Amino acid sequence: MRIALFTFDDVLFKQLNEGFEQNDASCARFTDELSLIRFLQRDSAALVIFDATQSQIPALAMLTWRSCHFRTDLPMMMIDRSWNTEAVIEALDAGVDEVVIGTANVDEIMARARRVLARRRGARVVDRLTVAGYTIDRTTRTVSFGDRRVSLTARELSLAWLLFMNAGTLMSREQLAHAVWGKDADLAGRSLEQHIYKLRSKLALDNRDGSQVKTVYSLGYVFVARAQEAAECREPIAA
Repeated sequence: MRIALFTFDDVLFKQLNEGFEQNDASCARFTDELSLIRFLQRDSAALVIFDATQSQIPALAMLTWRSCHFRTDLPMMMIDRSWNTEAVIEALDAGVDEVVIGTANVDEIMARARRVLARRRGARVVDRLTVAGYTIDRTTRTVSFGDRRVSLTARELSLAWLLFMNAGTLMSREQLAHAVWGKDADLAGRSLEQHIYKLRSKLALDNRDGSQVKTVYSLGYVFVARAQEAAECREPIAA
């Protein structure tokens, strides 16, 4: 069993690695999110642990990647800075499976990791998402709206899922590039723009009277639902 551990702390890595080795597991260490994303694209991991005692940003970026690649089978655990209620709530709302306070000892971290792994066994994968009259089905790689049903490529599907899941929220170019392409925005920029153009065309998202994918110049993109449907429930549908 492989554990992916994101941390800048040499001592913490050594302690956790020794703890997991005693439980027939090994730790792969990462100190930047793109390396971690590339690892998860080609290798398997039973659990991802983030040491967020310095910053939550890499953990939240990984949650974005997990969402748009439908990796709900991959549990994520975060070691937070302190009993900062606001930070803990933000992490849980974003989808972190477990939060451990930074003052916890290694035995507690290991116990919580085992609990997360046990909970995730048999977890259901989210296959469909409905928002503002659009239904995305990842199993058939299609989007249905009105009387139309449109097929998407794998990246178009991931991009649409991410934008629809975060309706009304600006998704930066960097977030989208990291999550969908596993690259920096500078490298994925032209491809990102082409995929946004194709989504607008295929899903009729360039109509001013309907739902739109709007460009926020030099920052990113946001999916804006029709006014009368803005308050519509966006809960994912479990398969």
